[in-house]
Amino acid sequence: MLKVNKKNEPLEFMKYKINNRIINWNDFTPEIKEFLKKSLLEEQENSCCPYCEIEVYLENSQIEHIKPKDKFPELLLDYNNLIVCCLGEKRCGNSKANKWDKLFINPITENPEDYFEYDIKTGRIVPIFKDGEKYEKAEYTIDLLNLNDNRLCEIRKRYILEFLTYTDYNRENLNEFPIKFPSLRRYLEDRL
Repeated sequence: MLKVNKKNEPLEFMKYKINNRIINWNDFTPEIKEFLKKSLLEEQENSCCPYCEIEVYLENSQIEHIKPKDKFPELLLDYNNLIVCCLGEKRCGNSKANKWDKLFINPITENPEDYFEYDIKTGRIVPIFKDGEKYEKAEYTIDLLNLNDNRLCEIRKRYILEFLTYTDYNRENLNEFPIKFPSLRRYLEDRL
């Protein structure tokens, strides 16, 4: 999971909210949703889904209300409650759906890297802590977002193997190796 460093709300989005009566998410036009998605993606490291860290594009992503709009209607229009995440069955935003608990690690207000590390043999994301509230938050978030889905673990394992093989011969040129999973990449670099 990745920390999202929010920028100022785009002026165009602010004006749209002022000039239009917005009662629910369907009141937004497709054009403003696309503009909003582009703006949000620019805030996200390497245009990655903050949950699973897979690179996302306009066509394979959705705008996610971190605190669900049906449970927190006052946050429907709150730019600081929005990110872009990947779209797909049993993936990130669809896994999370409208579930919310104080145990969920909010990537806007918390740094997920303070909670997680990786098992480099399996590609699994695991809690740093073995008990306590940080452990509970990590476990809850991993389960809710399905972050140890077999497909994700396999992609991470492949990336780990490629990274370790590359560093065996090119340690001085690490900046040339592709960054696919930014937090995993930092985790691996810290262990060199």
